Amino acid sequence: MATDYESQGSDATGANQEANRLFGELARTVESLAREGGDSEVDVLDLCRRCGLEIDDAEFRELQVARRIYVHPWLPWHYWFPWRPLWCWWWRRFYPYYYHPYPWWWHRCHHQCCC
Repeated sequence: MATDYESQGSDATGANQEANRLFGELARTVESLAREGGDSEVDVLDLCRRCGLEIDDAEFRELQVARRIYVHPWLPWHYWFPWRPLWCWWWRRFYPYYYHPYPWWWHRCHHQCCC
């Protein structure tokens, strides 16, 4: 029996491409900040909005992600930037029917955020 994800076919491909585009832009922006200003702070909500994530204040608070975080240029961006709760929120909000199956890191993420 096909899951909803499998039965949607090319729509799932489009959703995945959109996710990769948005979160790729987020990755490039965060990496750029780390290169430019090593020990500065970043406003996570503002940065997400600049990269195209349409998240409002209430949704952001619900994720329980710190609004301001420090940049750690000596670490890969995905270690210190809270992208996982944002990834889960984005899929749940815009493509809830593609929210399964979970990526390999799901169980580690799930207990750390409100997915």
